Amino acid sequence: MRIFFLFLFFNSTSCFAQNIEFDYLPQNKDSLEKYVNEVNNKKIKKFGDNYHKKIKENIQERKAVFLNKISDSSFVFNKRITAYLNTILKEIYFSNPEINKNDFYFFIDKSQLPNAACYGNGIFTVNLGLFKYVNSDDELAYILCHEIAHYVLEHNDKSLLNYFETINSKENKKKIKVLKNQKYGKRKAYSELIEDLSYNFLMRSQEVEIEADSLGLLLFKNTKFNINASITSLKNLELSDKLLFNEDPKLKENFNFQNYPFKDVWIKKDETLFDITKSSDDFILDKDSLSSHPSIPLRIEKLNFLINNRTSSIVENTNELNEIKKLVSFVSIINFIDSNKLDMAFYQCLVMHNQKLIDSKMYAEIMSKLLRRTYELKEKHTFGRYVSPIYPFSDELYLNDVKQFLHNLELKNIRKIGLNFCLSYKEIMKQNKEFKETLNYFSSLNH
Repeated sequence: MRIFFLFLFFNSTSCFAQNIEFDYLPQNKDSLEKYVNEVNNKKIKKFGDNYHKKIKENIQERKAVFLNKISDSSFVFNKRITAYLNTILKEIYFSNPEINKNDFYFFIDKSQLPNAACYGNGIFTVNLGLFKYVNSDDELAYILCHEIAHYVLEHNDKSLLNYFETINSKENKKKIKVLKNQKYGKRKAYSELIEDLSYNFLMRSQEVEIEADSLGLLLFKNTKFNINASITSLKNLELSDKLLFNEDPKLKENFNFQNYPFKDVWIKKDETLFDITKSSDDFILDKDSLSSHPSIPLRIEKLNFLINNRTSSIVENTNELNEIKKLVSFVSIINFIDSNKLDMAFYQCLVMHNQKLIDSKMYAEIMSKLLRRTYELKEKHTFGRYVSPIYPFSDELYLNDVKQFLHNLELKNIRKIGLNFCLSYKEIMKQNKEFKETLNYFSSLNH
């Protein structure tokens, strides 16, 4: 079990130390696995005889995948984030006593996608990335109401049953039988059938999202939260599709030293580094729930109608949410480092430093380690395992800048950048043993 005790000093008029403790594995792992088994067994019993065997197999497979996600450190467990989330949920439950919340459990997924999800069995997930894109408790509350509405309306169960009914319908069985006996054009015919089925499922998905919006709004109306946040939350999520990695990391400003000036060649695009075989960005938003079809403008239009077209007002961050955002950003850096996603760790660290969300000491400690790790991986010729090639058509422009920078650097460049970076922070880090060791490491490389 890995628990982190990290001290984060936020750069403000009155700096303070923040003790951050989080874990990738739950302390109550056995009881949590028991809970997952119980809620899935309840779900299996809900289905009748129709396709019972296949549905049971499907649910058991999903359960195994979810338990593996717990064991594989896909979630983070932090008391402060959980307490903040529970405060909002408490208001939703209090204002809607008809909600049967006995089996509910909200996991915090370490994914950076701004999303939340309902599994239909009492399990919900809220991604770390979602906290970065909500601007108020009210907006997060509406998103949670939307997910709870999915559960109340049994959308997951209905979707599962609809899938098996569609695949096993007489019409589709007949089509598949014809395809099996078809001598020519079989592949094209299969593709057309799958495309047709996918379109029908997509249309169904549009319907359930609108249903969840409608019931979610009813649940939301009963709370103390600002009803206009139902609209602003969707608008923010619509923007988030274009806002991932949208902050300039300011590479030139952060790696320009008097004794070793920044070189433009370090960020020059090299076509040989492009991986044109990839068809999507690293963070393409293809998940369900609030980031899925139908288009958000249509959903906003329908919500506006339900709240009598009231003009949406801007809802400001609460102080607690601001601190949660800082905490989430820092936890994300650690996640990236532990996952060996060096480009994302570089990006997140630079952005937090630029926005003064971490102080100079913490920035110096993290960045010096990242520079050393980059050098060691390049020296062993294993760097490519941890920083993927650049996809030329990606919308992740600023993340691509960081990737380009890291790919272009040669060992001789990293040696000098590492040394000059450490020398820049030598005075304020003189009491930090790990930093001094890294400084000595780069000093020895330059002799």
